[in-house]
Amino acid sequence: MSNSALVLEGGGMRGAYTAGVLDYLMEKGVSFDSIYGVSAGALTGANFKAGQIGRGLRTFASYLHDERYAGPQHLIKTGDWFNIDFSYNQIPNELDPADYSAFDSSSVNFYSVVSNVETGKAEYIKITDLRKQMDRLRASATLPLLSNIVEYESKKYLDGGSCDSIPLKKSMEDGHSKNLVVLTQHRGFTKKPSANRYACRVMYKKYPNFVKAMDNRHHMYNRQLKLVYEMEKKGKAFVIQPANKVEVSRLEKNPARLVELYHQGKQDAARCYKQLIEYLDR
Repeated sequence: MSNSALVLEGGGMRGAYTAGVLDYLMEKGVSFDSIYGVSAGALTGANFKAGQIGRGLRTFASYLHDERYAGPQHLIKTGDWFNIDFSYNQIPNELDPADYSAFDSSSVNFYSVVSNVETGKAEYIKITDLRKQMDRLRASATLPLLSNIVEYESKKYLDGGSCDSIPLKKSMEDGHSKNLVVLTQHRGFTKKPSANRYACRVMYKKYPNFVKAMDNRHHMYNRQLKLVYEMEKKGKAFVIQPANKVEVSRLEKNPARLVELYHQGKQDAARCYKQLIEYLDR
């Protein structure tokens, strides 16, 4: 689909919805010129670029009760809620291999959205060698307060959603006139100020620009939602999102809920597939 892009919001375990949407599109052979992935959206987007149907759901739901995967024990021991070695080494290299060759050989441009904690601004790292650049993908999903800062080329990064939750504006600036935006909250959702912003002021007091971004994140997010719907009306965006409130938390521990949300994503993609193809083919 010429001049088209996938714009993928994060949302932690709500990314199972995105995995369902993308699996359906892969089954139908839909492609895009570029992918902009934020946090969980970057992880599911990488599977899409590599053409790995089903891997997104497996990596979300298969290890929820595996002590190696995540939990307070890892946070206390290492500073990371998610076990970094298990999540970004053992799973992609041994337990559920990532298809590095397919990812790297694909012509699709892939951007991992990260937040620079020193500038308080989003950056968009192009990933061309997934194995070598796995830390750039990880940086996009490095949750504030629950993760150590990821350092790369003398820069310090945390979760991309902190500074650019829905990178539609960036995609349009890069020249994409047709954008499929996959959101993980229901239509009508409005982000409220986070109770965690006070903890962020303490944890990241050395990074005032990042603290400011976190303080204002709800304003940023709601402005981005407004832009998404405005561009939808103008034909520059096509939106797929849950119809009803998603009863899945960012750190959901119930695999059945994730499977249900995944199938909801597949069903929603199937429901609007004809309209999506008409939109992309205009």
